[in-house]
Amino acid sequence: MISLIFFYIFAVLIVISAIFVVISKNIYYSALWLALTLFSVAGVFILLNAYFLAGIQVLIYIGAVVVLTIFVINLTKEIEGKKEKQHNKQVIPALLASLTGAVLIILAVLKTDWSSRIINWTAYDETAKLGNFLLADFVIPFEAASVLLLIALIGSIAIVSLDKENK
Repeated sequence: MISLIFFYIFAVLIVISAIFVVISKNIYYSALWLALTLFSVAGVFILLNAYFLAGIQVLIYIGAVVVLTIFVINLTKEIEGKKEKQHNKQVIPALLASLTGAVLIILAVLKTDWSSRIINWTAYDETAKLGNFLLADFVIPFEAASVLLLIALIGSIAIVSLDKENK
């Protein structure tokens, strides 16, 4: 019963903070709301007894991606210039895509037999499988993603340093 209460708390936190990620006018606050969203997802992983995935969620996504995003925001603060009102003229296609995605997710949730999924999740050693996938079968895509993130970080530093030299 207590795990169900925590699940609903985490689910509400995920939905509310994800909404604030999108509607926040300040990109810095959006990054902080994203950190709360990802932390709540880690809480759901803990409820599913997927402690490894929860740790990876906190270390990689919150500890690296969100911190890197905040770092880039702080580096590029001087580049902002004047603030312009953000507007989007594609509200109807975005609404249709969102509704289609929501309907597909709801249908998938309703068709899934959750009791057998949770039992199967705890029955296998998922950490060993994930480690074998990352370090054997998917080592090249895993390393390519890390090199891509490193290139993006170096590129953002180079852009910021070039702008400071031009002033």
